[in-house]
Amino acid sequence: MKRIMQFFKYYFSDFFNVIKECHVLLIGIGLFINKIFSFSSNTYCDESGLRDRLRDCYNPATYYYYDYQTTIWLTIAAILIVIGLFKIKNHNINKDKI
Repeated sequence: MKRIMQFFKYYFSDFFNVIKECHVLLIGIGLFINKIFSFSSNTYCDESGLRDRLRDCYNPATYYYYDYQTTIWLTIAAILIVIGLFKIKNHNINKDKI
């Protein structure tokens, strides 16, 4: 049992060190991936205008859009990704100086 615990401690210590160092980047990527696919869709009718029922449309066209909350979350996620990349870059620069 002690060997198993030592194995997991050794294996997961590297894993948790990466998460600890890159948590801002990981949060930004997770948030971006979560929100990039949360778009909404609607139907536009060319000749008859917007209709509630699709059968009244003669030439329907579907369009996709992001609401304002999703746009704000995507912006925050992009900022977190950039901050995480700068943090990694500074960490590597400081590591090279040593």
